[in-house]
Amino acid sequence: MSPTIVMKSGKPFLVTGSPGGSRIITTTLQMIINVIDHQMNISEATNAVRIHHQWFPDELRIEEGLNQDTIRILKTKGHRIITKNAMGSTQSIMRSGKELHGASDPRTSGGLTAGD
Repeated sequence: MSPTIVMKSGKPFLVTGSPGGSRIITTTLQMIINVIDHQMNISEATNAVRIHHQWFPDELRIEEGLNQDTIRILKTKGHRIITKNAMGSTQSIMRSGKELHGASDPRTSGGLTAGD
């Protein structure tokens, strides 16, 4: 779901997407932010902890593994934290120079990254 192509210098740089209902956009956006803003490689971005919030229900969903100090700060700010095992299941390809690197999300079994 939500297939997304990010262009750089007129060429595809990052291709990603995820299933997940209301979490599709959040998961896809976090992949893009992790790669572009946090300069993670495709594997690091895929494996990073995810968070999600929407208007209803009024809760901040986090995956296991988010820093405890961050959780404490969020609770202090009034967020109701709900921990989930996994959110989304991205399948992504990223260009690095002339090479293409792929990553299948380990959150869902059966994903496979393969290439020539």
